[in-house]
Amino acid sequence: MRVPARLLSRALLGCALLLSIGVGHASIAAAQGTNTIESSTPGPGETVTTAPTQIQLRFTEPVGGADAVAKMVLSLSCDSKLTNLGTAQLGADGRTVSAALLQIPGSGTCTVNWELPDGSKGSFNFTAQTGDPTATTTTIPVDPGEGTTADPYVEPRLGGPIGMVRLAAYMFTAMLIGGLFFIRGFWPEGVEYDITERFLRRVAIGAIASLYLLAMLMNARETGDAILASATPTAWGPLMELDDGRAVVLRLLAVGVIAWISWFTERIFDPNRLVFWAVAVFTAIASYGFDRSDGRAVLLGIVSAVAHSGLVITWIGSIAMIWRVVLHGPGDVDLVHALRGWHRLATPLGIGVVATGVVQTWRIDGINLFVSGHGRVVILKTIVVVAMFLLSSILREFVLTRMRGAKKLDERMVWRLKRPVGIELSLSILVVALSSWMLSMRPPYIAPVDRGPDVQWAIVQDMQGEDDFRVRVSINPGNVGVNAVLIEYFGPSRVQKLTVTLTPVNPNFSGYTIYVPLARPGAARVGEGVGMQLRAPGEWRIQVTGMSTVGELPMLTGSFIIADGTTVTTLPRQPAGTTVPPSTTVPGGTTIPGTGTTVPGATTTLPGG
Repeated sequence: MRVPARLLSRALLGCALLLSIGVGHASIAAAQGTNTIESSTPGPGETVTTAPTQIQLRFTEPVGGADAVAKMVLSLSCDSKLTNLGTAQLGADGRTVSAALLQIPGSGTCTVNWELPDGSKGSFNFTAQTGDPTATTTTIPVDPGEGTTADPYVEPRLGGPIGMVRLAAYMFTAMLIGGLFFIRGFWPEGVEYDITERFLRRVAIGAIASLYLLAMLMNARETGDAILASATPTAWGPLMELDDGRAVVLRLLAVGVIAWISWFTERIFDPNRLVFWAVAVFTAIASYGFDRSDGRAVLLGIVSAVAHSGLVITWIGSIAMIWRVVLHGPGDVDLVHALRGWHRLATPLGIGVVATGVVQTWRIDGINLFVSGHGRVVILKTIVVVAMFLLSSILREFVLTRMRGAKKLDERMVWRLKRPVGIELSLSILVVALSSWMLSMRPPYIAPVDRGPDVQWAIVQDMQGEDDFRVRVSINPGNVGVNAVLIEYFGPSRVQKLTVTLTPVNPNFSGYTIYVPLARPGAARVGEGVGMQLRAPGEWRIQVTGMSTVGELPMLTGSFIIADGTTVTTLPRQPAGTTVPPSTTVPGGTTIPGTGTTVPGATTTLPGG
């Protein structure tokens, strides 16, 4: 009986050993992961005749998030030659992983190998029959969601503070100039009141201070420096390069002259100072005609903008003078004359404001106001203006009927008029606020403004064709190797499927196609981190295609030279039409062929680019 017992114990020990080995193998198998490929592009065993632009793998289970994708191993080799891949990206479903091809794979049998951090791994083969790989073009997808491939255009900073200060400057300037207009034309007795002089002095100080601050903010926006760095006028050089910047400085000087002459209000009736006062007033009003010096019928726009600003300034200044000075308290018959003068003035002013406003709206917005944000704000402004004119009409009717034959302005009449006039002034401020907001927006018929730091790019190509199709392509450093590309789109207002193709003339090298993720005017940048290498020295060709809302846009074409040395001369900003002498030699040994090569205009880049 001892032998069977010994055998039984040995048998039990062997079973336990086998069981432990099986569990160990099971744990190792679990550690290796069980995730597999559900589908892929290209697929296993597939034969492709067009060079793929990316490898896409769809797993049966979630791969473990972006961190797992960042750690995964993914490679592509064709006939034992590795093909460079971009950074793997995880899809929104958590199971799809894709990686862009940074070069053209060769023809033959291609193998995709992958391995996830959980131990799951595998491989599959496909066949590439793409012909001569040196004659193909690599596709670089530019996605605004990928920080390494494209950076969306960023509007200049300080937009909010500039809008608020612009509103304050306009209101103070309107109260000063419009108030003086009202006194000189309809209420000359106003110079005899101390409250008139105190009111005009305060708004003059406010106008000068707010205009000075506005110039500082606008200059800081252009330079990108701190606001205090623009505290002195000697630092306003960048501001003087802009039409609206020069207009603000000119307006500041004109308001300073007006404030100096009218510090003692009776001076506006001095014939010796009349010419200086009139010139300063006209200059200040005319400067508003250049705040929007673009669009259709530019000359008509400047004239209508000047007329519109003058009428609005007179309207606001008159209402402010009525509310703050005339209705300050009861008084003699001259206050009644002031109210009647306001009654006579309001009707032609209202007609002029509406007429010039309609001209400006047609010029920069067109007929359909619902297609743009600027147009919708115009509609809102129109509603407020209508409400303001209705209230003004009621007030003027009250003045005409109730004050006919009045010999003085009593306290009861002041009390009845004070609040509605204040409401009308508030509505006027709201209208000006909407106008200030509209200046920060781009209407449909206003071209986008080139902004940004004065960055020098080695290669700049400005291309423009029919249907207002305009694109600028900038390349840096312009040598053989890795380059950054900036693509700026200027028009038309809507675009789809915008692509830029860079193709070398030398057939032994491949080129690139860049998908530009823009639907409206803006810019996108392909950074050097993407690894876009221009390997062919010599001449390259550019082709730009796109589709607008009415159909396919005409193709734009251009060319540039890539140097084969280590440095290249960078061209500074040049005015459009500047000519480079023929056969100019670029450092590195490459010569620009042809004669009369034209250097494009100024360039723009993204902040931080």
